Amino acid sequence: MGKFFSGIFRWLLRQAATLLLILAVLIAGVWLQDGLKNVVDLQGDRATLVARMEALSQQIQAQTRDAAARTKKAAFAVQHMGSILEQARAERQQLRDAHPLARNIPLSEAWIEITLLDQAIASYQEIVDRQTRSIATWKNELNAQVAQNQGGIGQLRKQIAEVDDKLKQDYFARLITVIGQKLPIALGVLLGVLLVPIGIKVFFYFVIAPWAAARPPIRLLPAASGSIRSPSATIAAGGRGKMSAVSLPVVLAANQELLIQPEYLQSTALQAEKKTRWLLNARIPFSSLLSGMYMLTRVGPAGTAPVVISATKDPLSEVGIIELAEGAAFVCQPRSLAAVIQESDRPIRITRHWRLGSLQAWLTLQLRFLVFHGPGQLVMKGCRGIRIESAGGGRLINQAATLGFSANLDYANTRCETFVSYWSGKEDLFNDLFTGAAGVYVYEEMPDLKRKGGITGRGLEGFSDGLLKVFGV
Repeated sequence: MGKFFSGIFRWLLRQAATLLLILAVLIAGVWLQDGLKNVVDLQGDRATLVARMEALSQQIQAQTRDAAARTKKAAFAVQHMGSILEQARAERQQLRDAHPLARNIPLSEAWIEITLLDQAIASYQEIVDRQTRSIATWKNELNAQVAQNQGGIGQLRKQIAEVDDKLKQDYFARLITVIGQKLPIALGVLLGVLLVPIGIKVFFYFVIAPWAAARPPIRLLPAASGSIRSPSATIAAGGRGKMSAVSLPVVLAANQELLIQPEYLQSTALQAEKKTRWLLNARIPFSSLLSGMYMLTRVGPAGTAPVVISATKDPLSEVGIIELAEGAAFVCQPRSLAAVIQESDRPIRITRHWRLGSLQAWLTLQLRFLVFHGPGQLVMKGCRGIRIESAGGGRLINQAATLGFSANLDYANTRCETFVSYWSGKEDLFNDLFTGAAGVYVYEEMPDLKRKGGITGRGLEGFSDGLLKVFGV
């Protein structure tokens, strides 16, 4: 029970995170479309106000410098005139003291000189008084202008503060408004994200799967031999058993060659000839490329010295050998191959079989099958082990685990047992059904998670796997 509630809690957390992500995307879209424009406009207004405030500050500085220069010049003039005025007054006082009687006699020389000095002193005094008044006037005008400009600066600062407040208030107010507007849309999108995959799976499970299961089975080569065995298998009762191991030693006959993926070549004899084979089969270049069977290592025989085959990069991969007798045919996906053992002068023949006219092939997205014809051996790879079983009266296997089957078997599809297991991703939509006593099918014990889920299970990766499945790869 605790595990059940913890699973529900984790699911709710995932949906809450998805909702927040959707809401964030919607808010970002509105913000980029409208809110960002308002912010840019407000920031432009603020920049204009700041520029005007800086201009007023520079104007105050210019006015102060101009008034200081003019005051300095006027003060120098007043100081100079004051010196001349003092000198004239001293000279007049000397004349008065030197001519106490003549200074009162009109038109006397002393009286004339004293009168001229009085006139000069009056002129000098007027100049000094005028300059002094000018200095006072300039100071008053400067103070008035500075006060006016400082008032303008104060007003601009107030406007800038209002713009800053509006920026903050606009951001939070719009954020709350947008959240209120977009939350229902985000909930709708989340509901769609949850329901659309379920709807698709409901359609596939209750409509497509029964339709496909009702189609007649496919038998690719009815006349082919079912003589297929695994020399690496430990056969149990009923012809079934595990046929794989972590590593397998293979001794090549004098007329045989091994074409192997380099990452599955663990060790070889020093005297064994090794070359590069670019493609598994030049007639199917794209299938060879897409399945990974390219840039293979060709290993020649080295007497009784074995070649050890083992996965060197995948810790869960095991390898097993399928032996095809003369006339035997085996349907195999090339991506399940690790290597091929064939006669040097008689390579394994690969034929392509399209079933474009089969409704079952279209419904299950298996339009092409690749068939390997003996004699030869296929070294297969599988996750955590490979098993071989005889079809008998009918055997079911998870479609994601199937690696290959005898080409003379009846191959059909059935729907997986329960919808819940399919919806939760624990099972694929289809199980493979094999019938026919004279044939075998091969499967890996644990389907590779990288390939599990099919075209409806893992987005673009599942879609690409579905396309590869269409072409039998």
